Amino acid sequence: MRLLEYEGKQLFKTYGIPVPASQIARFPSEVTNAVKAVGLPAAIKAQVLAGGRGKAGGVAVVNSEADAVRDASRIMDLRIGGEKPGALLVERASPHSGEMYLSVSLDRSRRSFVVIATRAGGVEVESAEGEVIEPVPISGLSQAAAESVASRLELSGKTRSDFVSIALSLERLCREEECELAEINPLAILPDGSLLALDSKVILDDNALFRHPDFLQLPPEDPLEREATKEGFAFVRLDGSIAVIGNGAGLVLSTLDLVADAGGKPACFLDLGGGSQQSRVEAALRLVKKLPNAERILVNIFGGITRTTDVAAGLKNIVAESPTQPVYARISGAEEDKARQLLAGTSVKLYPTAPEAVNAAVSAA
Repeated sequence: MRLLEYEGKQLFKTYGIPVPASQIARFPSEVTNAVKAVGLPAAIKAQVLAGGRGKAGGVAVVNSEADAVRDASRIMDLRIGGEKPGALLVERASPHSGEMYLSVSLDRSRRSFVVIATRAGGVEVESAEGEVIEPVPISGLSQAAAESVASRLELSGKTRSDFVSIALSLERLCREEECELAEINPLAILPDGSLLALDSKVILDDNALFRHPDFLQLPPEDPLEREATKEGFAFVRLDGSIAVIGNGAGLVLSTLDLVADAGGKPACFLDLGGGSQQSRVEAALRLVKKLPNAERILVNIFGGITRTTDVAAGLKNIVAESPTQPVYARISGAEEDKARQLLAGTSVKLYPTAPEAVNAAVSAA
């Protein structure tokens, strides 16, 4: 379950992570009072789960109440990744001298968290150099480990002390609230060296929601993520153009890395899980075809428990039913020759290796 930015920031505030002064406006008419409360200049930000809202015009910095009302009306009429904003976050704009990235995410293979940080943040963080990764033991992130991350980032003074405090708080939030991810991007460096969380991305573990009844009162999540949950898929919507489907979280994550290395951007992460039957493959393809930004579909399957012939049959049915987005696939494992025969004559483009399938999907842009 993904939280909207303002919901994530409410959690941040509870755990002592500094965030800008803000108010929520449900209608453009409420923006004037919100601006008066937070002060000018102010940032007006669409509250949507889809990514890429800045590039889509869903964020505006205003210097007057009249500009705030005008931009609020414009933003509320947008559709960002197929989603219309249900609310606006109005917050005090925070001039800053630099941006960092900080996240705590669940490493399922280790059954514990990992801290990732860089000295650069913002929309191009994927290409930033100097990434620092710190595995977190089951007991939690220690002061010494947080200090080690700060040292490797070459932080000093107020920035260093704030970073250590925020990293410890973010890891505690993840652990206590049972999150899959808590991300601050950007983590702004203010002129005095202090840090401020300018954005939030928080994903809660659906399987743990029964232990957190307060979260069940939150507004409905992304309808596609809700559909994926019902089907039993691990699914995260992203803001790229290539929908990625695979079987096994490790395989899907490595495929996302291959896409990024080839210069592409994924539109989603979808893990079918092991032992997927034809009907599940078809359900996954129908789901990703609903993504408004998915121009191509990339399927990377290694057949162990999963039958490659089931995957091929599912692909064949869906491309015949709805041939709109081209499908690029690598299907490897038991009975892969039969799977290839099933797909012969269809529009599915098959490749012997994952890198070849990825390169073809990316270069087709």
